[in-house]
Amino acid sequence: AHLCQRTQIIGVDRDGAFADYIAMPASNVMKLDGIPTEIGAIMDPLGNAVHTVLEGDVPGSTVLVLGCGPIGCFAVGVARAAGASLVVASDFNPTRLELARAMGAQVLLNPGTDDVLERVRELTGGDGVDLVCEMSGHPSGHAQAFAAARLGGRVNLLGTPNQPTEVDFARDVIFKGLTLYGVTGRKMYQTWHEMRRLLRCGQLDPRPVITHRFPLECFADAIGVLEDGQAGKVILEISA
Repeated sequence: AHLCQRTQIIGVDRDGAFADYIAMPASNVMKLDGIPTEIGAIMDPLGNAVHTVLEGDVPGSTVLVLGCGPIGCFAVGVARAAGASLVVASDFNPTRLELARAMGAQVLLNPGTDDVLERVRELTGGDGVDLVCEMSGHPSGHAQAFAAARLGGRVNLLGTPNQPTEVDFARDVIFKGLTLYGVTGRKMYQTWHEMRRLLRCGQLDPRPVITHRFPLECFADAIGVLEDGQAGKVILEISA
């Protein structure tokens, strides 16, 4: 299992990749084996998306991704690669919706202008989707996730809220027969094996989400682009 009471996350509980040197446990190191280094650099967040989407029966299913930050956009691509029949992406940010489109989303919804629940019902014959991937962590996203899932559907939650969320468990979960799954990181090492398989066989290409590249010495500019909220993934390139 990947859940541990004494977890030490590199970059959270210990110094991460912005440190000059890292003492990396050998068990945490894997060979890319032909995977481009720019993809290798984003496999950590990509793994979050792989874990979120594949914890469910995806082939032939309908999937709604709520929140199209980089991991949400990755989730769109993973759902398509895993054989979902319909992938709907929802976000307030038009730039991020376009990234979701580039990753294969068939329907784009903006909660600021679209009635997301009404459109989901139209697209699914009134049933709701089989799987909701909640990536935003916002209480309104949680409410939409429970409402958009079909009877007996599944809601996988990766987005981390910064405030409590109120849920009517009787109405939204129990009487709908929903399955809820909280996503914590990546499964060790199942997620990594699944991710490498998808990448190496060409089913998944996450590079459309890479919107900016900077030389390592321009890291301050790269962070500024991230703070503007208009970027996908930003790559720092190390010259040979």
